[in-house]
Amino acid sequence: MFSLNEQKAIELGESGEKAVREQNEYDALQYIEYLREFGEELIEANLETDLKRAIISLRNIGNKAVQKRNDTIAANSLQVIKSLAEPALEKNFPNAMWSFSKAVQELGKGAVQFKMLEPAKDAVGALETIGSGAVAKRMEVVTLWTTMALEEMSYLADRQQLEELSNMAKTARERIIKVSEEGEFVTREQIEKYPQLIAQTVGEFAELQNLQPAGYAGRPNEEFTEDEFFEEEAEEEESEGEERKPEAGASGKEK
Repeated sequence: MFSLNEQKAIELGESGEKAVREQNEYDALQYIEYLREFGEELIEANLETDLKRAIISLRNIGNKAVQKRNDTIAANSLQVIKSLAEPALEKNFPNAMWSFSKAVQELGKGAVQFKMLEPAKDAVGALETIGSGAVAKRMEVVTLWTTMALEEMSYLADRQQLEELSNMAKTARERIIKVSEEGEFVTREQIEKYPQLIAQTVGEFAELQNLQPAGYAGRPNEEFTEDEFFEEEAEEEESEGEERKPEAGASGKEK
C-alpha cells in the first residue's frame, strides 16, 4: 500500500513523463521543480522511504527525456537529483543514497549511449558527489555501486568515442577511491572486485544474462537498469497501475 507521499510522488512523476511525451518542455520542467520542492520537504521530515519514490519519479522523467533526446529536461532531472542527494547525505539516509546512485547510473548510461554530453557530464558530477559523500558517511554499498557506475560510464563513453567524457568518469572514480583509501574505508581491491562479483553471479543463471554490468565478463548489456536487478523496485513499478487508486489529498501541485 502506497503512502500519501508516495502517491503524490508517483503522480508528479507520471505527469512529468506525460509532458515529455507530449514535448511540453515547460510543464516537464515544472514537474521536476515540484519534485525538487517535495523532495526537500521529505528530507526535512526524515521520510527516507517516501524520498526513494520521489527519486524514482525524477529518474523516470529523465529517462523519458533521454528517449526523446531532450538534453534540457534530462540535465535538469540530474541536477535536481544531485541537489537532493547532498542534504540526504547529511541526513545519513543509506537506502535513499543507493536509490540516488542507481538513478544517476541509469540516466548517465542512457545519456552516454545517445551522446547527450550535457546530461552525461551532469551524471558524472552527481556520481562523484554521491560517492565522495558515501565515503564520508561510511556507506559501503553506495560507495561500491557509485564507483561501478562511473566505470560503466567510462566504458560506454570509450565505445562511443567520447574521450573527454570517459576521462571525466575515470578521474571521478579515482578521486572516490583515493578518498576512500585515505580514510581507511573501502579498498581499491574491493572496488575493483565488486562489479566482477556481480557479473560472475548473474553469469551463473542464463535467464539473468541481460543483467550483466557493462564492460565485464560475458556479453555486457548497456541497457542494464536497477529495476531489473532489484526486485523490490521492479515490483513497485509493475504494480503501479494495478494496486494503487487515487486518494484524496494526494494529487500533485497545480500549475
